[in-house]
Amino acid sequence: MAESVSKTLYLQTILELSGGNQSTQIPNNQIAEHLHVTPSSVSNMMTKLQDSGEVNVEPYYGVTLTAKGRKTALKLIRSHRLFEVFLGAKLQLSLSETHRNADNLDHDADEKMINALDDFLEHPQYCPHGLLIPDAEFDYHPVHYKKLSELSAGDQFRVNSFIEDIELLQYLELVHFPLHSTWSLQGQLPFEGPLLLEHTVSHEQVQITHHAADFIFIERI
Repeated sequence: MAESVSKTLYLQTILELSGGNQSTQIPNNQIAEHLHVTPSSVSNMMTKLQDSGEVNVEPYYGVTLTAKGRKTALKLIRSHRLFEVFLGAKLQLSLSETHRNADNLDHDADEKMINALDDFLEHPQYCPHGLLIPDAEFDYHPVHYKKLSELSAGDQFRVNSFIEDIELLQYLELVHFPLHSTWSLQGQLPFEGPLLLEHTVSHEQVQITHHAADFIFIERI
């Protein structure tokens, strides 16, 4: 992957993990986990991004985006999520397929094309896995939802969104855990096992690992 592409992916990841909050510091290990790279790779890239004025790094605490870095990240996120809408709504691709193919398209599209795509799609607000799409002025104020991992046994919830991660999307497709479905949390299996969930209508049961639950956003019902 080209360095210029790699930089924008790092900026996008920082923005996503912060939930759009400019003051939230993101630790290097979270960035490494999300991008499936080594912590040393993250450290090296953070040094480059700080030198270019796109991030602020506070040792031992984490990294935040500067105004310059935030704008770059928002451009990429807007492009990526609009392509995901097109690929999902018009070509009927799965969540993981829309995400993977959007990764191959989003960096090369200029602003004129993205705005035309936005018009063609009639200005969607959310991508296929529930995340907010920045508008043409790059306004971006996502609502902050609870993580599935924060619930207690007996809680009922609706699946609101999934973080941008190809392995997570493939995993959720495999266990049949779709967006907007409603579930109750039955409990957690012993020995730090997965969460046991039951569908509120069909009563189908699924198991979701605690690690995956950290990247699934829900609202209680």
